[in-house]
Amino acid sequence: MLKIDAFNIIEIIVNLLVLFVAIKLLFFKPILAIIAKRQEEADAQFAEAEKKKEEAEELKSQYDTCLAGIEEEKKREVSAVRKEAEEKGHKIISDAREEAFKVQEKIVAEANAEKDKIIKSAEKEIADMVMNAATKIVGSKSGVEVDSSLYDEFIGKAGEVK
Repeated sequence: MLKIDAFNIIEIIVNLLVLFVAIKLLFFKPILAIIAKRQEEADAQFAEAEKKKEEAEELKSQYDTCLAGIEEEKKREVSAVRKEAEEKGHKIISDAREEAFKVQEKIVAEANAEKDKIIKSAEKEIADMVMNAATKIVGSKSGVEVDSSLYDEFIGKAGEVK
């Protein structure tokens, strides 16, 4: 049977205290050290993860800024190309109009030259008719009558030519 004795109780208490100190020294201290080390590693990983997250957000911000810059540059380039195309189109139209005007002037000049040629030819024919008429009349008549009839004949033939 079990006896409850004061000495047994003190011995049990001392044994428990020794066991407690031994467990504390042998198990709790190393376990707490391991837990503290793991906590430090976890904290370091969380800090590094936070740092990486901030770097990623900064890179994203730079990317967004760069993308916006590229979009702006694209708009400027498109605008510049459109402006250049419009200028080239206006220049082509202007050159075509100038060329058409030059061709028109050339045609008008050629027509005027042809007109002058026809007028000179007509003047020559009129002069020949006048000479023929003068020869015919002078050969048959003389004086004021001859001059008057030459004048009338010239006017009559000149009216027919026009």
